[in-house]
Amino acid sequence: MNKIKEITQKNACIWPIIGCIVLFGMITAVTGNFNLSVIISAAKLCTFALLLGLGQMIVVTSGDGAIDLSQKYILTLAAYVSCTVMTKNILLGLAASILIGAVCGGLSACVNVFLKVPAMITTLATGYLFYTVILVVSSKWSSIPAKGFVNFVNKNVFGINMMTIICIAVAVLLWFLLYRTKYGKNLHAVGQKREAARLAGINVRKTVIIAFVINGALCGLAGAMAGAYCGGANQDLGTTYFLPSVAAAFVGGTNAAGGKSSVVGVSIGALMMTLMSTFLNAAKFDVGVQRLIQGVFLVFLLVVAVSDAAKKK
Repeated sequence: MNKIKEITQKNACIWPIIGCIVLFGMITAVTGNFNLSVIISAAKLCTFALLLGLGQMIVVTSGDGAIDLSQKYILTLAAYVSCTVMTKNILLGLAASILIGAVCGGLSACVNVFLKVPAMITTLATGYLFYTVILVVSSKWSSIPAKGFVNFVNKNVFGINMMTIICIAVAVLLWFLLYRTKYGKNLHAVGQKREAARLAGINVRKTVIIAFVINGALCGLAGAMAGAYCGGANQDLGTTYFLPSVAAAFVGGTNAAGGKSSVVGVSIGALMMTLMSTFLNAAKFDVGVQRLIQGVFLVFLLVVAVSDAAKKK
């Protein structure tokens, strides 16, 4: 038993892999059809939860109980920005959405770091600020995506959707950043103990701010693609993806206390959450029941993650 526990702790992706296998079996049982295209479709649909989940993972890894509750608003605002700017130029619109996401993340980080407001409260407050901006601009800015970008996100290369390819590329870049660079080592050190990291000569403030900025940029990218894939921006665009993304972050092995992350685990966790939604839809559960089940699952993950973190302390 101890050996199994040791293996699962070292390989955070084991549980989401098992979850994917179980859920695929349940989908097969409900539909009566064994179809591997379900996995390919889920990989496409999990794009937004995956990007948000990776961003959440970076913030949580920075430690001190950090979590970003403003992600869904950043995504939505970025979708409006991309739809508006892409009327002039598609690449400029994509860059603008990522930039606005990074700025939003940086704003939350500065409040958290310099004013010493806990991240949960900070992002709850800034999230409402971003939502207010959304309410103001939603009637003035374009909510219709550029046709060229819509065609791009729906394009398949060798049977794999372009959004899936982008997510793979982002995951690879984040893996390199977190596990092969000085910044990644600093981030994990800061997450384990900020005061110890400061005494070791690490610029804690800079490290945390960069974490929030990267998170915001990922939300911005997700917003641009969500706006194109969903047929345009709307005020509640990000709400659908927030809960699955948080669940993906924790089921993927992110330590609630900080200092531990798994890009592969979170990526597979996002796929698992999408397969869960696919199963609930196939089983014809009401939307309210689906949200309830996902919420209960998230609470369970948080209880496990927090209790595990408490034991390690």
